[in-house]
Amino acid sequence: MSTQRMSKRRWAVSIQGGGAQAVSGADSDLEEAFEQHWSSVCRTLYTLVGDWAEAEDLALETFWRLYKRPPRDLRNVGGWLYRVATNLGLNALRARKRRQRHEEEAGALRLQRRDVLSPSEEVERRETRERVRHVLAQMRPRAARILILRYADHAYAEIADIVGVAPGSVGTMLARAERDFERRYRALEDAL
Repeated sequence: MSTQRMSKRRWAVSIQGGGAQAVSGADSDLEEAFEQHWSSVCRTLYTLVGDWAEAEDLALETFWRLYKRPPRDLRNVGGWLYRVATNLGLNALRARKRRQRHEEEAGALRLQRRDVLSPSEEVERRETRERVRHVLAQMRPRAARILILRYADHAYAEIADIVGVAPGSVGTMLARAERDFERRYRALEDAL
């Protein structure tokens, strides 16, 4: 099956399963725009991002945006599609560049920290990590998960969504988990 046919199927499934409501009578226009511009939008995005799978995903996003919020004037739908596709492609490149920069900075920071630590400090840090993991393993799974997510810089709303609780209850649950962790950690240190 060609990638255009496969992508058409993905497009159709997205439209049917997305629950969006198109402007009445515009479905055939959208289908025609898809048929006419799909290949060239994909090629344009591939030229921009250099990855065919990512280009197809961005092309699907482009056509999804056309479906959700078509331009007022459909006479130049091709121009609208290429403008949206180009913007999405440029955003993807910027995100890739930011991610690469952050990864490089994190790697450099890690190397700097490694150079500064003495062997005894490294052993102490490793032992602390082991104690933390030991205490987390003893805690109730949800409390441990909340602590891990929060200290990995997730927002309360994200934590609520991941754990499956109301967003308003995350703060209370986090405070309880922190107290439980601290109590268990101190008991472990006292036992050593």
